Amino acid sequence: MKMRTALAAFLVIIFFSCETRPSPLPETKSLDAITYQEISRFIEEGSPTKAYQWIYGLRSRGEPLLSAADLDSLAGSAGEKLLAVFHKAVEEKKYRMAEAYLLSLRNSGSLPEEFAWDTTRLLFQQAEEYRLAGNDVLALYTFLQIEDLSSLSLDDLDVYSDISLKVNNSSALRRIRVSLEARGGVFSEEKKAAASRITSPVEMLSGSVTIWVNRGIRIEGGVGLPDRVIGSGFFIDQRGYLLTNYHVISSEVDPKYEGYSRVFIRLSDRPEDRIPAKVVGYSRIFDVALLKAEVKPNFVFGITDIEELKAGTRVFAIGSPGGLEKTITAGIVSATSRRFLQMGDAMQMDVPVNPGNSGGPLVDETGRMVGIVFAGIEQFQGVNFAIPGYWVLKFLPSLYTEGEITHSWLGLSVHETKDGLEVLYAAPQSPAREAGIGPGDRVLAINTEKVRTIRGAQDVLLSLEPETFIPVTILRFGAEKIIYLALGKRPYSPLEVSLNRDIKENLFPPLFGFSARRLMISRNPVSEFFSSASDYAVERVLPGSVADETGISENDPFTLHSWRVDNERRIVLMQLAIKKQKAGFLDAGVQLGAYFEQNNFI
Repeated sequence: MKMRTALAAFLVIIFFSCETRPSPLPETKSLDAITYQEISRFIEEGSPTKAYQWIYGLRSRGEPLLSAADLDSLAGSAGEKLLAVFHKAVEEKKYRMAEAYLLSLRNSGSLPEEFAWDTTRLLFQQAEEYRLAGNDVLALYTFLQIEDLSSLSLDDLDVYSDISLKVNNSSALRRIRVSLEARGGVFSEEKKAAASRITSPVEMLSGSVTIWVNRGIRIEGGVGLPDRVIGSGFFIDQRGYLLTNYHVISSEVDPKYEGYSRVFIRLSDRPEDRIPAKVVGYSRIFDVALLKAEVKPNFVFGITDIEELKAGTRVFAIGSPGGLEKTITAGIVSATSRRFLQMGDAMQMDVPVNPGNSGGPLVDETGRMVGIVFAGIEQFQGVNFAIPGYWVLKFLPSLYTEGEITHSWLGLSVHETKDGLEVLYAAPQSPAREAGIGPGDRVLAINTEKVRTIRGAQDVLLSLEPETFIPVTILRFGAEKIIYLALGKRPYSPLEVSLNRDIKENLFPPLFGFSARRLMISRNPVSEFFSSASDYAVERVLPGSVADETGISENDPFTLHSWRVDNERRIVLMQLAIKKQKAGFLDAGVQLGAYFEQNNFI
C-alpha cells in the first residue's frame, strides 16, 4: 500500500489533459441469457466443466430457465464427457490436467463408485514418467506433492530418497526418512548424513552463474554503447537447467522487444567463457524464468518448501553484482509477507545486493535454498527483496513446459476484512462474473478450503489448474451460499485487460480504493438526469488505500477532469476537482496514480 501512496505523491507533479477511453464493454454471459444449445456446445467442444458451471447455476435459481429434465440430461452428458477427457488426459500422460478433471468429477458428483484413480496415484504416475524420462528434479518435486507417503511401497520411498540425495535436497531426505523408518524401512548412513548436513555458501558458489544478455548497441547522444543486462542464476538440475529472474532475460521472450538479444551464462569457475543458454519457461507474475545450458554443473540447489522464514533469520545472497562473480553477502530477514508481487508475497531483507544480483539464490544458515533474489524496488532504495522458494515450487513443473505459464483465477478484486474477502470488482467475462459473484459478496472458501487473506486465496488457486470445476463459498446478505464455477486462465495483468473493456467508475475500487456514484440533478419518478458525465460523489473509501492516503472521504463530491492510461509506464492517472470534507469543502485539485499490476486479484 505504501508503494501505491508513493506513486500517487510522485505523480502530483505530472499534468495531462487527454483521456483514454475503453473499448465497448464485451458481453458477459449470465444465467438469464444462457441456453440449452450453448451448454450443449460446451460439452461437445470438450469443456464439460464450463457446462457444469451453467448447469449448477441454473439449478440454484428459484425459477430456472430450463426444466429439471433438461438440466438432468445436460448434467449426464457433461459427466460422460468429463470422464472421457479424464481418460484421454491419462492416456496422453497429461497428468496435471487429469488431476484437474478428477477433482472436477468429484465436485460435480460424477465420479463413478470405486473409481480406479485417485490423486495419489496420478501424482505418483506423473513422478514415475518424469523419472523414467531422466528428469529427476521434476520427478522428486512431483513426488513430494503426495500428502501421505504411507500408501507407497518401501521400494518406492527408497528410489526417491536416492533421487533426493542425487539432487542435493536435504529437506526431501528428511521427510522420506520419517515415512520410511516409521514402517521399518532402512535409511542408509550416507543419506542420514546428507539429510542433516549443513552446506556452506562457499560450497554453493559452483552452482551459481552470471547471466549475461547481449542486446547489441544502444545510441546515447549520438554515441553507440554496448547494451548489456547482467544478472545471476543457479542450477537446480544436473542437466543444465537453472533459475533466474524473468526481468533479467525479458528481451529474449517479450514480443514487444524488437532489438537484438542473446543470452549467455558464465560459470563461476570459468568466468572467461560465454556459454549460450535458452529460455525454457517463465512467469512474469512471479518474475521467474527457467533457462537451459549445455553444461553439467558441479553443484545443484534443492529448493525447500519452507512457507515463511522468521524475521531475524540470518541469510546469504549468492550472485554477481555488477558482473563480479563468486560474491556472497550476508544479512537477516527484515520482514516477511511483503505484498509487492501480483500473486504471493516477498521477503524483505537487509542483505546488500546490487544490480547483477537479481536471480541469484538466497540461502539460510543451514544451507537451504529459501528464495530468489530480486534487486530492490524503485520506491524503496536500499531495501531488498526475495521471492520465497515456497511459491516457486508451486509452479516449477510448469516452467519445464516451453513458454509463459498460466495460473488459475476467479476474476475478482478483493479486500481483506474480518468477515472474509470482500469483493470490490468482478472482471468482465471472468468465471466469477459469469457465475454472478459481484461487489459486496464476501469469499469465505475456495474448493472447500477456508480463506481469510488474499495470499491464502492465491495459494489455493496456485494448486488448481484452469478449467477445474470447484465450489466457492460466499457470504451474501448475511447468509452463506455455495456457487460452482470453472476456473479461468488468469491474464498477466488483470487490470490492463479491464481497462480496455470496462467503464472507468467500475475500476475506481481495485485501482484507487474508493467507490463513487454518479450525481444527478433530478430524482423524480419519470426520469433522472445526470448533472455531468464526470460528476460523482464518493461512496466509500478503503482504509490504507491511495484514496484514503490522499485525504478523500465518503460523500466528497468531485468532477473527473481527466483519466489517462499510460501503457508505457503501466500506470493509470486520474485528475479530480474535489471538495474535501476534511478541508472544509474547499475546492482542491487531486491527482491519483496506480500501477496496472495490483496485488488484490484472485
